[in-house]
Amino acid sequence: MRLDAFLKKSLLIKRRELANQLCDEGMVRVNGVPRKASHDLKVQDELEFPLYNRVLKVRVLNLPEGNVKKADQWSLFEVLEDKRLPLDLGYGDEDPFGPPPKVPRSH
Repeated sequence: MRLDAFLKKSLLIKRRELANQLCDEGMVRVNGVPRKASHDLKVQDELEFPLYNRVLKVRVLNLPEGNVKKADQWSLFEVLEDKRLPLDLGYGDEDPFGPPPKVPRSH
């Protein structure tokens, strides 16, 4: 199954266009490697991607066939990590996967 289709059908991302955009910008990582939207996903792959003010890391448990009900979405993936980012840290120039910026110290 395509990466962007899984993100949409599993309800992790609401719109497929947003999933495509994140993949095109190199923001979605599969097993630690940035992948395009057309990447073929497999069971047990680990996905990491930013979503608003957090970075989600999930493991694929099942691949959906057809449409998925909201109640069944949790059978498709397992959340491994949910990192919250500070609200003042935008996605402009910073890498959400990089280390946090160093705070200047006064001497």
